Amino acid sequence: MIIVRAKYLIPHPEHCIENGAVAIKGTKIHHVGTFDEIKTLANVEKIIDLGNAVILPGLINIHTHLDLTNLHNRIKPTGNFTHWVFQIVGARIRWKEEDYISSIEKGIELCVESGTTTVADIANTEYSFSVLKKSPLRKVVYKEVIDLNPDHAKDVLKKTQSELSTIIPDNLLSIGLSPHAPYSVSRELYQAIAQFAVETDTPVCTHIAETQNEIEFLTKGTGIFPAFLRQLRAMPDNWQAPGLTPIHYLNETSILRNHPLLIHCNYVTDEEISLIKSSGASVAFCPRSHHFFGHANHPFQKLLDAGINVGLGTDSLASNHSLSILDEMKFLSLHHSIPPKTLLTMATINGAKALGLESKTGQIKEGLEADLCGVRLPDAHGGNIYDQLLDASSKNIFTMIAGTICYQTQSG
Repeated sequence: MIIVRAKYLIPHPEHCIENGAVAIKGTKIHHVGTFDEIKTLANVEKIIDLGNAVILPGLINIHTHLDLTNLHNRIKPTGNFTHWVFQIVGARIRWKEEDYISSIEKGIELCVESGTTTVADIANTEYSFSVLKKSPLRKVVYKEVIDLNPDHAKDVLKKTQSELSTIIPDNLLSIGLSPHAPYSVSRELYQAIAQFAVETDTPVCTHIAETQNEIEFLTKGTGIFPAFLRQLRAMPDNWQAPGLTPIHYLNETSILRNHPLLIHCNYVTDEEISLIKSSGASVAFCPRSHHFFGHANHPFQKLLDAGINVGLGTDSLASNHSLSILDEMKFLSLHHSIPPKTLLTMATINGAKALGLESKTGQIKEGLEADLCGVRLPDAHGGNIYDQLLDASSKNIFTMIAGTICYQTQSG
């Protein structure tokens, strides 16, 4: 049995234990309490003292594109979403297998170092599943599906099913499907995926309501997307706008029946928020990526107030400066009046629920998987523990996933 102790332990956002400790047996959390209580347990093999730190549930990043990690600082901010996409295409045009693999591996390393124990990654290359499967991270890997031609729907789904059948899930790996977005996936393909996901209990996520251009494309068939898709040779000649806003479109295609993870939801109406709530869907909010694109204020507070489960993601390093969920929390704390306990809930409990992993992770609780992180606190700080956690100088120094120490340093 291993004991991890620190000045503070926050097993749940609403509960803080001074001089806290966690006993880990195998992959599971065995006992939670003060160090004075825990140290009396039998068969303790090792005690890890993190000192002036707080032990937290492992942070959960519910939206990443780890294959884009090596594009850090290579993609410039632009007010035009399609120009940003073309920058990515151009930057990777000469990439080979080793480039994709190294990018994913670097992303994994950065996540673990930052205290992230679980990720939801979008796999649009053949390398993501194999590289992530070997990693220490807990992960839901969503196979990305793209095809706007309605005549291709059955064949695309059949090919996708065949590819997924070769991947074996395990304690750390879950498999999902990601129909990319309503401007890149036909109604027929959305419907086919929705039916398949219901029949097989497969997790689903999709990018939705990300830009005003997307709304114009769906409701009117105009804007920047038609020319963009024709340039990519992805626009069917007979395509017609559904005449629906994004969330209503998902409802019409039955995707909302899957209680999906809705990525972004930057532009949603009050009526659409009610529809999201009634569907039981969760929302992935990526604060710093949202800022990178210069979007209008995100409606995350409205979503939370409506009782919708909202978790945090980083998106990729093509639109962010780090893959740290702690950095996302700090950014939100700096720019919005949001209680620190709410931020921590979004980064842990809500993330686990969004990925269907609440029976495994998201809290430090007896019987759950031992997914923990330890954040070094400022040496001189007069605030409470939550303010210290969100101080600019706080830094992750310890990451454990399923009882295995994946990262440890005493440097602050």
